[in-house]
Amino acid sequence: MASTVGLTIHSENVLAGLAAYLRDKEMLIVLDSCEHIIDAAAALAEQIIGGATGVHILATSREPLRAKAERVHRLPPLASPPSAPGLTAAEALAFPAVQLFVERASESLENFELSDADASVVAEICRRLEGIALAIELAATRVDSLGVHELSALVGDRFWLLRQGRRTALSRHRTLAAALDWSYEFLPETERTILRRLSVFAGAFSLDSATAVIAGLGILGPEIVESLANLVAKSLVSADVGGAVAQYRLLDTTRAYALQKLSESGELEALERRHAEHHQNLFEQAGAERETAHR
Repeated sequence: MASTVGLTIHSENVLAGLAAYLRDKEMLIVLDSCEHIIDAAAALAEQIIGGATGVHILATSREPLRAKAERVHRLPPLASPPSAPGLTAAEALAFPAVQLFVERASESLENFELSDADASVVAEICRRLEGIALAIELAATRVDSLGVHELSALVGDRFWLLRQGRRTALSRHRTLAAALDWSYEFLPETERTILRRLSVFAGAFSLDSATAVIAGLGILGPEIVESLANLVAKSLVSADVGGAVAQYRLLDTTRAYALQKLSESGELEALERRHAEHHQNLFEQAGAERETAHR
């Protein structure tokens, strides 16, 4: 950063010299994709903001810096049209997910235009990709060779989608697998293990279910609580805390990636068995409670 602002510091304490230089400056500093140096970025931000009132910092990351005076703005997935009969191209294009799809499809297929006949198909593609911008971009680049209808059939294959990419993008954005690798490799080993094991859940799950299924083999209950919270903060697990019991889930593309890692770890069969046994126990418990209530 000192080099970027044109500052040469001969002292060993570069951060203090940088903070002093910025003290009377007015500027916006952008720390883009800083999750791989999150601790250093947090320390840097706190020292600069604490001494330079005219400096603002915008940090983009998969997780908050957890720095003093930080305000977190979470970016939701791109909105897609709801499933509805008779969707027109004009109606579909009112949604950012479809706008992005059409923009990227036009770049790979000259004169591509969204027709009323294809509007519902493209909307379904965007919904199945859960509004993930990178996934939509990568899928749209295949319109030139597949067309929207064949593409719609393929997006259900998450492993196919993980492998699609663009040669001209940054290495971590060339494929969905590369983007997930970027996040996965920076996780502590415990969080990697828990993320892999959570992939046995095809839908939503509670903290109790997660603990019952994935605990053991070196992972304790308290570690699951802390790691699950960290994975939510890092946008690798989504959380719905609106009900009486919080519900968690992995996005389909993240689950496909983690499931592949789980298979490679050799734990897949054991985790699937524990998952089945847990739900069998839940059904048996529900049946016993029902019988007791009817007595």
